[in-house]
Amino acid sequence: MSVDVKALIEQAPAAQSVLKAIIETPYIEHQVLDTAAGLPPEELDAAMAALTANMVVLELASQADSSVESRVPKKVYLINPELEQAVRDAL
Repeated sequence: MSVDVKALIEQAPAAQSVLKAIIETPYIEHQVLDTAAGLPPEELDAAMAALTANMVVLELASQADSSVESRVPKKVYLINPELEQAVRDAL
């Protein structure tokens, strides 16, 4: 898998904030990522679209913590383990 992470960050500067937040907190939820990255929702969604499309960030579904919300899976994000070193080098 060859993805130029540095070029991806240059194309979408918001991606750098997103990647830093995910590296610091693996399996981070979308609502927590909002505040951790410190980006407006539009920029966050654009950066996430680019990162997930290139499989730099993996979007995983997990069950919610409470039984009331258990039918609605929550989305968590993780840096692709194959690209983690490239991401760390780019940051």
